[in-house]
Amino acid sequence: MSRVAEMRKFMSEVKVEAKKVTWPERRETLQSTLMVFVMVIFIALFLWLVDSALSWLVQQVI
Repeated sequence: MSRVAEMRKFMSEVKVEAKKVTWPERRETLQSTLMVFVMVIFIALFLWLVDSALSWLVQQVI
């Protein structure tokens, strides 16, 4: 089988698989996005607190 024929077969299989994809609804997408933002803020605050505490501890040791 030639490379061109292989590529055509591959692309047709991709097209078939792409039709099977179900996209999330708008509400689900917004909820997921909000949860990501909340978790990013939570982790950022946590890391800031840990960094501040460790920095303070190192300053006390020095």
